[in-house]
Amino acid sequence: MPFPVLSTAAEIDALIRTLQSQTVIGFDTEFHSERTYVPRLMLMQLSTPEAVYLVDPLGQGDIGALFAAMARPGLCVVGHALKNDLRIAAMQWGVAMCEVFDTQIAAAFLGHGLQVGLSGLLAQLLGVHQPKGDQMSDWSQRPLPERMLGYAAGDVAHLLPLHALLTAELQRRGRLEWVSEECRELCDLSRYVRDPDQAFARVAGGRRMDPREAGVLHALAAEREKLAIEEDLVPHFLLPDDVLVLLAKAAPKQKRDLEADRRFGQRAVHRHAPRWLAAIAHGLQHPLKRPPSRPPPGPELEAVVALLMLLVNDIAVKSSLAPQLLTKRETLLNALRDVPSSPQALAEAAELTGWRADLLVGPLWALLTRKTLATCAADKGGVRLAFVSGEQG
Repeated sequence: MPFPVLSTAAEIDALIRTLQSQTVIGFDTEFHSERTYVPRLMLMQLSTPEAVYLVDPLGQGDIGALFAAMARPGLCVVGHALKNDLRIAAMQWGVAMCEVFDTQIAAAFLGHGLQVGLSGLLAQLLGVHQPKGDQMSDWSQRPLPERMLGYAAGDVAHLLPLHALLTAELQRRGRLEWVSEECRELCDLSRYVRDPDQAFARVAGGRRMDPREAGVLHALAAEREKLAIEEDLVPHFLLPDDVLVLLAKAAPKQKRDLEADRRFGQRAVHRHAPRWLAAIAHGLQHPLKRPPSRPPPGPELEAVVALLMLLVNDIAVKSSLAPQLLTKRETLLNALRDVPSSPQALAEAAELTGWRADLLVGPLWALLTRKTLATCAADKGGVRLAFVSGEQG
């Protein structure tokens, strides 16, 4: 069957009016993100209980207004693995949704694993088998082939029945608020904004530097991020990390120093030479003093953390949750270095809040204070680790 694509201003305005009467919609996008700083939106897919809508963002309609209509209070936007789709709305139009429901997150709270795909979820829960699509298809071509439009429509056609099924099961298990808490983070506009001043942390090869070199690299990374935004390029394509590190170590002070070093023959180096040199000068004036690194944990602390992670895994299995949802080994290790003196201190040090704190803090503290003991149990099922009630000694 043909799939009409909305592209004119009148068609987009009519869709916006349709959304005003909805309380829940399905949402997905097709985009290209290989080289541009902001992913290039190529197709939007929306669904209501009555219909599926395909929207051409390359047409004449106001896509910013459409995203704004999706962001109104009282409307829940349903999608699968929504973060990248929402990033486009945030980065290009400055829009964050008021309420979202991510079916991938919801499925993780119902024992389906941390990153279950939409097709697998639909097949398992709704008996819907989607045709496989080509992840690297050229979504910029116009007109889009009916095969690709059909694939795109299928991505949203069943989202609302899936949302209803997952919501009912989450309510039955008392976990709907857990999922709502996780999804609320996707509505925070700040999580999609990359601060140039933090770009330094993403540069490979910048860890083993003295304060002078680190200060220069910090300034260069911030300048590269700003240039990448201006030119709409992935920062690495503007200037690779290894060249940025070499610039920081060499710290040339004048343009002729850049031109004399064949390691800096890239066009982007010479085209933006004044800005790189200004960043280097700024970095030399602001050495980056890092806090002293903490000594590696001793074997006793490593053993304690390993035992705590076994308890976390046990809780995850019994709760039908992916262990990665609960906490990370490194987080617990850092929390125990300062020897927390109370459950509240443990929760704060281990960054456990909301449902995670409710689920983990009590059992972890009981194990740390010997109110729970780890034992080996042998029965017909074999030898296994068991956590049993104990006495504080």
